[in-house]
Amino acid sequence: MDFWVVAYNLVLCAIMKVPLNILKYKPQTAKVRPWSEIEQHYVDLNNHGWQLDPLLHLVRHIITTKLSDRLFAFTSMNKLVIGIYDPMEWNREALHIEFDGQTQKWFFKYHPKPNEPIEFERKYSADKGIEKFDNFIKMMKW
Repeated sequence: MDFWVVAYNLVLCAIMKVPLNILKYKPQTAKVRPWSEIEQHYVDLNNHGWQLDPLLHLVRHIITTKLSDRLFAFTSMNKLVIGIYDPMEWNREALHIEFDGQTQKWFFKYHPKPNEPIEFERKYSADKGIEKFDNFIKMMKW
């Protein structure tokens, strides 16, 4: 990188009080999956003994309410990560939703920006998941 570009970036970071690690940031993207694949993923897990019916119901809710037209997602076993961009960064404007089949609890975590703390973290009972998801979508104006 050119000396003057580096110097300019350092001065800019100092003036704006931006951490230097933001200059080195490389997006950590994930390939979003079609909602039909995500639905089948949870059907398969349920058929193999996982207790993830609530996640399956949430995915079906997203599909039937047409939120699937403007939201993108990927999965990792019992975690569903939802965002508004494709490709999607797991830590930028991403809602991580997990359901624990043993405790029957939902866990919501919202990552607003890379290198920043989680902005929103909540735990809900099994019967509140879809309601709280809808409230989050309205709050974020997604």
